[in-house]
Amino acid sequence: MRRALRHALSVLFVLLFSTGLPTTLRATGGLTGKTLTPASNVQSGLQSALGTLISGTLKGDITQVEVTEDQERKVSVTVRYTGFEGGKVWVETAGQDKRTQRLIHGGDPQTVSAPSGDLDFTLSLDPDAPQGTIVKTTYLRVCASRADRTTASYTRGFLLPKVWTVAVNPETMVLTVSAKPVGTTATLGASPTYQLPPKIINPAIRTMTLAPALRIAGSAPASGTPAPSSTPAPARRAMIRPITIASPAPAAGGGVSSPMIAARPMMVANPMILAKSSPAASQMPKYAAMTAVGSFRFGVPDDPSPNAPKGPGTVSVEPLGQVRAEDIDLVPSHILGVFPSFYPDQNAASGVYYFLPYSYSLRWDPDQGYDFRVIYSATGTAGQAGDVAMAARLDAGIGIKERQVASELMAAYASAHSLAFTELRAMPIDSISVSFSDDLRRYSIPSDKIAVTGLSDFLGQIDVSWVTDPVTKENLQQALIEDIGVSGRVTLYPAGHALGPIDVPIQIRLADFGTFGPFRWSRGDRWKNTTPYPIKLKYVNALVLDPSSRPVVYSWSLGGTAVPPHAQVQWDAALVPSWIDAQAKRLWIEYAVDGSCASCDDDVIRSITGGVSSVGPASITFHTITPLADAGAYEIQTQVRSRFFDPSSRDPQVRTVVLNSDGHDFTLGPIYTADRDAGTGSSPLFEYFFELTMKDGTTYKATHWIACDDLRLTVGRHQLEEALGSLPGTH
Repeated sequence: MRRALRHALSVLFVLLFSTGLPTTLRATGGLTGKTLTPASNVQSGLQSALGTLISGTLKGDITQVEVTEDQERKVSVTVRYTGFEGGKVWVETAGQDKRTQRLIHGGDPQTVSAPSGDLDFTLSLDPDAPQGTIVKTTYLRVCASRADRTTASYTRGFLLPKVWTVAVNPETMVLTVSAKPVGTTATLGASPTYQLPPKIINPAIRTMTLAPALRIAGSAPASGTPAPSSTPAPARRAMIRPITIASPAPAAGGGVSSPMIAARPMMVANPMILAKSSPAASQMPKYAAMTAVGSFRFGVPDDPSPNAPKGPGTVSVEPLGQVRAEDIDLVPSHILGVFPSFYPDQNAASGVYYFLPYSYSLRWDPDQGYDFRVIYSATGTAGQAGDVAMAARLDAGIGIKERQVASELMAAYASAHSLAFTELRAMPIDSISVSFSDDLRRYSIPSDKIAVTGLSDFLGQIDVSWVTDPVTKENLQQALIEDIGVSGRVTLYPAGHALGPIDVPIQIRLADFGTFGPFRWSRGDRWKNTTPYPIKLKYVNALVLDPSSRPVVYSWSLGGTAVPPHAQVQWDAALVPSWIDAQAKRLWIEYAVDGSCASCDDDVIRSITGGVSSVGPASITFHTITPLADAGAYEIQTQVRSRFFDPSSRDPQVRTVVLNSDGHDFTLGPIYTADRDAGTGSSPLFEYFFELTMKDGTTYKATHWIACDDLRLTVGRHQLEEALGSLPGTH
């Protein structure tokens, strides 16, 4: 009989919660301060035959449930009741299936000792719940019974859309990812076979039409060559300005010629720029391969021997030629890592060829992070903002492995075309300059405001520093955070006086393949995401040379697997032939960076910003409760006075923000507080002064400035009365 009654009671609960159920679950924190909506207008079991039979008669009612705190793994509620005196009340959660959730604890019974009042309950997710646990709550049930019974004689349901989670620790996460062949790659056998993929990629053509590329400055097309305007228009993405390659006339042997330009500007940095930018430049990580500009060896050594190199000639060769690859939108610059056109020396007997960078990006290291520093000047003219020194290390992504692969491809090409080849070298230069610009003209830093302070031996890295103002710095930082990036160019002036100046594009981004570079793939080694951003794995690519020295790229899909920072991946490489490991010139992971991670951006900005603003600028937030409704006002004009609006000057400045609606946040900034205790005495963070405008246009001004030491100020009736003395019309 008792079992039948319990079953009947459970059916009654199901009927109670079977209509009008919400499916949307709130994010953490969204329930705080909310009064829960009843799940039904019917009070289940109140003085019902079943409730009376099982638990005895108990009179009372639950009038309201309010959430007082909402955290990821905890929710606190206040239950308002009348009646139930001498009985007990408890709460429990249920999911969409109406079943009680055993992983949620804390709703234990409380004795009711007063005829009415409030009872506080704190519910929490089981502390032993494993990583990755997700519990979705739909209802909160408030139950009551006599003190000597365990079955509720009263139950009322409320909607509680809540998700409880136990985050996965990326440090312990290991994902298994299968590499699945794409297209022609699936035909590869257990021994070396070289089936040709369907797509032909000419890196030079792709560069002109889809990506930033090299431009031979000052050159013009010769007869028989299409004018630059007739070439396909470069695709634009956000604020990136593609720099297209000019099209000189083909020379003998199928190469590309360039006009002779003898002028070579001397690279002399402005001493003032060097001095002002030195605080940032001095904080750059030390790197053994970097050489100070003053010690760098420019030009080509003067050697009278007959086989001595004389500098790059005007005719280029392209060892990659027309690369065959799968149709996966492969980025040409990822195939080789250097620009695909190699320039032979003017002295053919030397057998020397020269390479150029494809582009420059911000250098990043798994251990040291970004080679980028921002330092605010500690002094400045009174009432004016000080300078901001910035320094960056630009990286062409050309390491020993990239140089070795390029050299092997050049050697194979030379052998196939009966050309003398002894060595592949970085392009020798007489001078170099760097400039940044923006298509929308939000910032423009010309080359004479930038100091080149260091170069690596093979032009893989360039150290640059510059000085700007806080507003431009904020614009630059915003471009980095929004994943728009900062674009510019490095102008190289080749030695030998045959090849004209060459522009190599710069693209600085925080979350970009160009910044982090290609990740090498090894079937037996786990790969770890050492970047500060989530990574989406796309393909494993292998660059090989077929028996005729034709470059081919084979690809295996990684399914777009998302890997959070610090997580690891182990490979299921059963479908990747083992001979690929030995035959591939390069084996790399093609991936995309998830730049939408705001917390990742914040961490990175803090890591690169030092000096006065070591913790980065903040904002003041005014949160209105109901001050406008309380005063019957139209708006509150708020003047804010602070010594911390300027990162370098500590003279008080006044800014204004208008509070024109209730229940909203109004922000004002930036405000720089890192050195607040240095030389500012007991100055408050800021002071505010209200001016209240009524709906009929009448204005009321505060009687005094009010100090505040918190970045967040809640504005309600109390703050208005404190500022004005009393609310208009209340006396």
